[in-house]
Amino acid sequence: MAKRRNDGRLSKSFTVGGKRYFVYGRNKGELDQAELEKKQEIRKGIDRRNNPTMQEYYDWWNEKRRKTVKETTIRGQRKEFEVMARVYISSASRTFGEMKIKEISVDDLITVQNELLVDHMARTTNDYMAHLKHVFKDAQAQNLIEYSPFATLDNIKSDGEEQARDTYHRALTIEEQKSFFSNERCKNSYYYNVFRMAINTGMRVGEIGALKNSDIRNGMIHIERSITRCEDGSYRVGESAKTKKGKRTIPVTDSIKEILADQKRINQMLDGNVVSMDDLIFKAPERGLLMATPADREIKRICKAAGIEMFTMHAFRATFATRCIESGMGIKTLQELLGHENFNLTMSLYGHAMEDIKKAEMNNLKISI
Repeated sequence: MAKRRNDGRLSKSFTVGGKRYFVYGRNKGELDQAELEKKQEIRKGIDRRNNPTMQEYYDWWNEKRRKTVKETTIRGQRKEFEVMARVYISSASRTFGEMKIKEISVDDLITVQNELLVDHMARTTNDYMAHLKHVFKDAQAQNLIEYSPFATLDNIKSDGEEQARDTYHRALTIEEQKSFFSNERCKNSYYYNVFRMAINTGMRVGEIGALKNSDIRNGMIHIERSITRCEDGSYRVGESAKTKKGKRTIPVTDSIKEILADQKRINQMLDGNVVSMDDLIFKAPERGLLMATPADREIKRICKAAGIEMFTMHAFRATFATRCIESGMGIKTLQELLGHENFNLTMSLYGHAMEDIKKAEMNNLKISI
């Protein structure tokens, strides 16, 4: 029943789902219109909550993860989802992101999968779909959907694809390593000390770029943080390491000591003699944050000059690990130095180097019978 307020307007209340709502109007016609629009708005809200589109659910799902997942992870995965959300599903006459999550079938997932394969390798396609599978798993756990359409979806076979660890992320051979670092272009490069630091410590480029003067103490490198990418695409020095295990220490060898001393000399030339313990040790040439992409471009130029196959900054990390194994270092120690979360990850990435060593040593074994 409508009531007249002190300001002359009419007011009316109604209940939906146990919650009371109020509407106002200058006359009965305006009041009835306000009630109709409010009820439509409520119905849309309930529909979005109980039967959201794929895009609506994904946005809500991401917001729930912000306190437990790194910003860079959310940003990277969101870009993956955006690629999938744009796929047009002809049977539904709309994009995948516009479809209601409850109506998505395994055939729709196959359509997305096939579209990804147009521009991506099988391994990358499977990674994209694995992220989406996680989203559906949570939707099922929340009783939003009765079952996940991923239950009957198979991964794409990746037979014949070269693994990154065997190509541009590979561990360098000793010959490649010598050719690279002995090349004059490398020695004269601004990134020379960055490259040397990477191959002598196994540190990620983001960890090297976030290293401060205060992190070198008591004969150890204290890895406390990494350069991180914000959701808006910008970069900053993060407040923590990439993972919990990523926060670690690495002993300062004579080689590392020489690299740090030489970089200090370069910094004084470029920045002056006033040094703060909070200053970054390794910066970009223009004195901003150290980034992997410009360093990778410089590696490509040096590789061309040295006549070796191109690789990336990450290859120095793989090379460090391989040289450690070749020198007899235990996998558990290597795991600690690399900052891997578990032993199995180290073995899956670098265990093949140990297998090669075992084969070589067995071939040299001579047993008299």
